[in-house]
Amino acid sequence: MSGVESSPPDEEETPDEMESETMDAFTLDGDSADPNYSSLVDTITTRISSASSVCKRSVQLISLLLVVMIAVIVSYSPPIRPVTFRMPPAPKLTGPLTENNRLRSTQQILKSRIVGPESIAIGSDGTLYTGLANGKIVSVRGKVITEIGYTGHVHCSSEETCGRPLGVRIHNESLYVINAYKGILKVSLNGDSQQMLVNMKDESIRLNNRQTRFLNDLDISSAGVIYFTDSSSRHSREYNIYEFLEAGPHGTLFSYNMLTHEIKVLISGLHFPNGVQLAPDESYVLVAECTRARIVRYWLRGELTGTWDYFAVNLPGYPDNIRRRESGGYWLGMAAIRRHPFSLVDSLAPYPQVRATLTKILPYFLLRSLASQYGMVVVLDEFGNIMDSLQDPGGLVIPSSSEIAEHDGVLYIGSYYSSFIGKLRLKDEF
Repeated sequence: MSGVESSPPDEEETPDEMESETMDAFTLDGDSADPNYSSLVDTITTRISSASSVCKRSVQLISLLLVVMIAVIVSYSPPIRPVTFRMPPAPKLTGPLTENNRLRSTQQILKSRIVGPESIAIGSDGTLYTGLANGKIVSVRGKVITEIGYTGHVHCSSEETCGRPLGVRIHNESLYVINAYKGILKVSLNGDSQQMLVNMKDESIRLNNRQTRFLNDLDISSAGVIYFTDSSSRHSREYNIYEFLEAGPHGTLFSYNMLTHEIKVLISGLHFPNGVQLAPDESYVLVAECTRARIVRYWLRGELTGTWDYFAVNLPGYPDNIRRRESGGYWLGMAAIRRHPFSLVDSLAPYPQVRATLTKILPYFLLRSLASQYGMVVVLDEFGNIMDSLQDPGGLVIPSSSEIAEHDGVLYIGSYYSSFIGKLRLKDEF
């Protein structure tokens, strides 16, 4: 029986045969490799090898730089010698400290026309007197700014040579000004004359065997005794953040008798003392101790004369200048606040090496940014109790307050770095 002859089924290609066919696709005449392809492969291989070599060298270089950087940081002495201490937990913002926006009503006067009006004295006619970051001492009447004095050289190039006027007071129709770098000036209110009363750079003045470096604030008694602070015997005002982070007992409260010209040390070993304020009856003088968030009271009369105690402790911020209220008690400016439950500066208090390392690896301007932007003014009664507060969370209008001067129902708010003076009408907030 005849039938159709069937062909055998196609044989399945092996993997080797498939690879051979694939390779044949890249050959000419079955034998020769494509020269363009070979050149491309060689180029890619060379570049990969080169990139790998460059990458390896870069890693080695970066590693070497890191080692050098670490070695420099370890070997480099920090600009501070921080001490170990502990702060009590910052007070909660409740009661008289309840968060509010009352400082947001503040008007920024003379904006961008002045810088750093740290302290403000007010004449009987309402004229404002203040010192500025450029070393000038000025009077302000309405929108008119008049230069009446200066704390440094006319052609100065640094804060030290320009001087830095901080605390100012009016006494017997003259303006008394603290120059942070040199001493105490007496300036006529119309700018006709100025006189150096106390030159703390005089080599003959070495109280406690330490030179003053950061004179800060003052007040004057009716008897002509000036009480003033030196915030640090180690760091100048220009490097005040170093003093703040070091937090050592480098400060002093002095007195200077304008009749006898005698200078006395009243309290030594203070921690960044700044604001000074006599009691209404001059029985004591208050001193704000910034890095310990408290106020010290030195007794001038009575059984406790010559001794000191604490007037207010565990404040909600780091206090600056303190001034009397017309209705009793005191206005207290806060350079920065201590946040509850966590405050960065407070939390670093027990770790001096961390603070020292920060000053080695961070530029100075970044260290300044550690301070919180939060405006706060605190009202204290005559016993040191907190009675009220005005705040600006986030520091939108008042990021910091160095001093509050009151006159005819208006608060004038100073700052050591702002480019304005704050003006707040009390009737709007009280």
